[in-house]
Amino acid sequence: MKFNNILLVSTDQSDIREIKDALVEHEVLVCSYQREAVQLCREQEVLLVIVEEELPGYSGSQLFEELKEQRPWLAGVLISEKADEDLLRRALEIGFTGLLEKPLEPVKLLQRIYRAIESAALQEENTRLRTLLPLYNFGEKFLNSTTDQEVFDSLLDVVAEVTRASRISVMWYMEKEDCLRIVASHGIDADLARSIRVKPGDQVAGWVYQKGKPVILNRNSQDQSIFAPLLQRQDVSAAVSFPITMRGKILGVLNISQQNEDARFSESDIEMLAVICSQASMALANVRYRSVMEEKTRTRTIFQQYVSPEVAELLISSGTDLVGVGEIKKVTVFFADIRESTTLVQLLPLKELRAFLNEFFHIFTDGIFHGKGTVDKFMGDAVLAIFGAPVDLENQNLAAIRAAMDIRQRFLQLKSEWIVRHEEFKLVDLAVGVACGEVFIGNVGSSNRFDYTVIGMPVNVAQRIAAASPSGAIHITGEVVQEVREYFDIAEVGTMRLRGVKNFVPVYAVGKEKFVQQRKK
Repeated sequence: MKFNNILLVSTDQSDIREIKDALVEHEVLVCSYQREAVQLCREQEVLLVIVEEELPGYSGSQLFEELKEQRPWLAGVLISEKADEDLLRRALEIGFTGLLEKPLEPVKLLQRIYRAIESAALQEENTRLRTLLPLYNFGEKFLNSTTDQEVFDSLLDVVAEVTRASRISVMWYMEKEDCLRIVASHGIDADLARSIRVKPGDQVAGWVYQKGKPVILNRNSQDQSIFAPLLQRQDVSAAVSFPITMRGKILGVLNISQQNEDARFSESDIEMLAVICSQASMALANVRYRSVMEEKTRTRTIFQQYVSPEVAELLISSGTDLVGVGEIKKVTVFFADIRESTTLVQLLPLKELRAFLNEFFHIFTDGIFHGKGTVDKFMGDAVLAIFGAPVDLENQNLAAIRAAMDIRQRFLQLKSEWIVRHEEFKLVDLAVGVACGEVFIGNVGSSNRFDYTVIGMPVNVAQRIAAASPSGAIHITGEVVQEVREYFDIAEVGTMRLRGVKNFVPVYAVGKEKFVQQRKK
């Protein structure tokens, strides 16, 4: 069912996003004020209104009453900060289909909205569909499903209860096999059900899947059907095959048959199955919507441990398989090490040291995220970060050095604050090493244990030059120097032999940022 004109009246941007996400297959008109809503209803064929009760200078209930004067058949769902009994009673008296309390819950949101959509359709064809109203009581059963299989099983149960059919099967198209297979059945031998394969276009079910049209077959009229050669079974007196669709796409076929000699199916049965299958399709859409949202939430939670929320959202929106990501890429590796923290372990209570490290890690993470970098891991009193992946930067070396300068300045301030509490903090300092080169970057592990990390020689070099540099210094390699020389004073330190590195490595120290470049920027 397609509604092009659903009116959403709300000032809450979060609610607007959630409702539009839930109604991706519909066109949703959005406004915030009473005058806009009245105008839209006058200009558009609005059939359903979703309205917030607490509107600026007006109530959603009043607005809905005003809109119903223009369109008496209008259906509505009311949203409120507090849904008490008085408001519910008043809402139902006015003509609302449902009432939802904030914060909105996805399942209840979809349930109320789709119930209202169906209600709008019923009001347009009230006489014809009045006998079908009891079927909507099954909506709750469908929408409580959490998996596709639960939806299939619920569809089977509902059809069995309503039709008392001897045999029922839900057939689903399997893309890899290019055929329809039975995913739920009643009255059919289990081994037989598992063995059945029907190609699109073959037999009755295949024809219904391919054409998207239901078929009714009754014994007294089977000889008039194009399927007559296939319908010589004496144990079936009536049968129906009905296409199951979601968002305009045919996904499967519902088959029902009766053995009772007097059984006969008619167009009213087709209408009944249309209602039941539409609810099943809504439930499937709900299951898949929730699955997508849960996966996005899981992935966002994982990635926000490594990158800023903005970068995490960008990565998720890109549609990349982040769990399976992995590539060889040139990045800038940033390593910071707190000197003499081991000495502090011997001099201070662990609770105090933990509090200090937590504050430092907050400073570090904030500085890295601000520069659009990625936090790889915390290692005791040291931290590793990268710039240039997974999000490309115009000058990743410059971003890394600016983050280092910011972190060092804030570290010195933090150190001063802790010296007031414990003189032992005079011993600690921060050393930073920055290197650039090709690494493997991606998920090392599995879907159950996600570790987005880097592996390669630049990681070892950054760690070694930080360990070998004097306290308070920011040491970098020659490749980093090339992209930051015009922005900072650079001093040559000399070559270092680093443990685990075969060749001598030229090392440079970063000084003050050049004033002229700052002014240009």
